[in-house]
Amino acid sequence: MNLRTIFTTLFILSCLVGQQFKHQVSGSYYGRGGNSDYQYYNFNWSTTAYGDLTFGGMELNDSEFLFSLDKNNSTWQGDPYENDQSILFKFDLWANGKFSPFLIAETSFDEALGIKDRTNFGIGAKYRILGDILSISAAFLQESEETAGKNAIYLYADYGDSLGVTAYKDNSDLKSASYSRISIRPKLKLPVGENFYYQSEYYYKPAGDDILTYWKNIVTIKTAEEWLDIVIKYNVKNDSQPAPKIFMAYDPQYYTDGQLITFTNPGNGTISYDRTPEQSISDGFGDYYIKNYKANDTTITIGINITF
Repeated sequence: MNLRTIFTTLFILSCLVGQQFKHQVSGSYYGRGGNSDYQYYNFNWSTTAYGDLTFGGMELNDSEFLFSLDKNNSTWQGDPYENDQSILFKFDLWANGKFSPFLIAETSFDEALGIKDRTNFGIGAKYRILGDILSISAAFLQESEETAGKNAIYLYADYGDSLGVTAYKDNSDLKSASYSRISIRPKLKLPVGENFYYQSEYYYKPAGDDILTYWKNIVTIKTAEEWLDIVIKYNVKNDSQPAPKIFMAYDPQYYTDGQLITFTNPGNGTISYDRTPEQSISDGFGDYYIKNYKANDTTITIGINITF
């Protein structure tokens, strides 16, 4: 969370002093020792104020304020593996009406997908198709994104019969990219009986040929205690143009013009890449052969949810 986000949030919360807030905290853990030594943690905190809100000197009828933090972290063999975080702010006016305009802002990062920072803000509206059960939202977002470049450059040399890595370098030339994006989101809330609740959201976010999709599913099982639920989450992310993971180039210390062993003719070795130098230059990533992160990312977690 950057300082601007902290100060903005504190200012908004100070303007809503005296309102009724509802807090939810959820978390999950998975651990496996012995041969694997894998540890996974998930934490989510959200606070919501809703109803007739007083913001400064204004009365905002039937409105909802949401601020949430979602954090995932894991280690593999004692070393950092996954590390992602999302901070979301949203304000809905006439939240329970048929039509509800809203403001939204989000900042996130995801090391497992190569996203060093992704920030967006925008304005949109929600339309209730079937009461609280089915709705659809659309928003116009202004987004900026920076991809990770730590130890991302692999330098190769001709080993006689194949190419081999000689050194690893940070890519300090990566710059943030800014663009406009549309977000369309259908949402389904489906209670099944008294103690079982299913919620599904599907985000479709195109920005030209760069299309992000995010399918979020939450199953809530209520316990005998009103403040305690069991929560199962299943999320699927897809990026049609995933971030670059490995930047490959010839080591200038060993490269000779016209050498027979190259990226396109790797000899006895096997080298795969997703972008040629021409494509990489066109995409703004420099003169490299590039291997991308995978387009799909799936997670499932089981944990508890506490409301107070």
